[in-house]
Amino acid sequence: MQPQATLLPMDTFFYVLLDLALILVAAQVVGRLFAQFGQPRVVGEIIAGILLGPTLLGGNLGAAATPTAPAVEGVGLVGVLFPPPAAAFLNLTGQVGLIFYMFLVGMELDASLLKGRGRQIVLVAAAVVAVPVALGFLVGILLTGPIWVPEGVDVTTFSMFVGAAISVTAFPVMARILQEKGLIATPMGATGVGAAALVTVLMFLAIAAANALARDAGIVDQVGLRIGLTLVMVGVLVFVGRPLVDRLTRDTADGPGLVTTIGLLLAGALASGLIADRIGISALVGGFLFGLVVPARLGPAIISRLQPAVVLFFLPVFLAFSGLRTDLKLLGLDLVFGLVLFLALMIIGKWGVGYVAGRLAGFSGPEANLLGILMNCRGLLILVVALRGLELQVITPQMQAVFVVGAIVTTVMTGPLVDWAMKRLPTSAPPPDPDAPATLPEDAPTGVGAIAG
Repeated sequence: MQPQATLLPMDTFFYVLLDLALILVAAQVVGRLFAQFGQPRVVGEIIAGILLGPTLLGGNLGAAATPTAPAVEGVGLVGVLFPPPAAAFLNLTGQVGLIFYMFLVGMELDASLLKGRGRQIVLVAAAVVAVPVALGFLVGILLTGPIWVPEGVDVTTFSMFVGAAISVTAFPVMARILQEKGLIATPMGATGVGAAALVTVLMFLAIAAANALARDAGIVDQVGLRIGLTLVMVGVLVFVGRPLVDRLTRDTADGPGLVTTIGLLLAGALASGLIADRIGISALVGGFLFGLVVPARLGPAIISRLQPAVVLFFLPVFLAFSGLRTDLKLLGLDLVFGLVLFLALMIIGKWGVGYVAGRLAGFSGPEANLLGILMNCRGLLILVVALRGLELQVITPQMQAVFVVGAIVTTVMTGPLVDWAMKRLPTSAPPPDPDAPATLPEDAPTGVGAIAG
């Protein structure tokens, strides 16, 4: 029998088609089921991806041969259905689709809403990253032993990775929830998406710092270089990319000209994603930033053509591949304390801190509460941290499983809490003043009390 790690191209094509069909059917069925219970469809798609993995089907993914390691055969039903060549295709397809999705999010976001809100965005993003990273060190102190920390890993490296995980905000999932709820074009929604984008950049910088610690490299050099390159990239997109794109698309109208323009803009989104990936801040951030520089006059026509394919095809593929790397059966009673601690700190560090930061940014109590709820959404981006930690052997598989439970819980709770919080919003609340003094009202709750909104 042909080893699945080294399938012939014809056999690989068979498995790719089979896997894509399974993923799309599962995403539609589970997504629709969750929608009937008031959850955003994307939550069901996340669960569908996990159900296609070892948690339900059993086994594990295999691995193709590398210059330093031989091929590894997959185990169980997951190993049979998703051989390494097909799984590699799914991974790359999902990553490309995520860039396109964030490109659409950037276009749909009214960039004018971000003007004058830089202080709000920076304040919110800095707060919901700095506090969770600090809480990661509290976890490092309380969770010790080989079940949590691999042998030979120092507490600082472990804590930094945990802090990065707690600081995650699911940028794509949050953006899609805002889309579904019709909030993405509001001042609060724009501030939330802008802050989530910045949070994603800061999260990857935290991972870079943890990576440097794990490899005994210079943290200042690693993180400082990425910050500098990110600022350069943003400057080039704003001062060069925006005028260039506007000039090249000035005469674009519906028809063949628009088709050509869409092709060129997709190439630009991929190029921006490539640069962001090389910098180390994630390709999805690059796609989002490029979407922001596309003229608003092109947005509706391009979004209407691309969104169905991206949302119905590419995004479920990305979520499914993430689920293939997750096995919730690793959870046991000996993990209960750590799991509860981790969930509590996740909620306090994002919902509670997001509320306080929202008030400091000038939003009303209900708006700040909604902002904190959205910041608490993790999606599966937290698995980026977990998988990187496993690669560097600074967290255990059990800790990765805890990360996944945290992703599920905080994502599932987001939809109902958003609906609840939206009922408390004033019907015609004025946009917050970006120049409002950064002070909380005397009766504003802080810390754990802020969770109650």
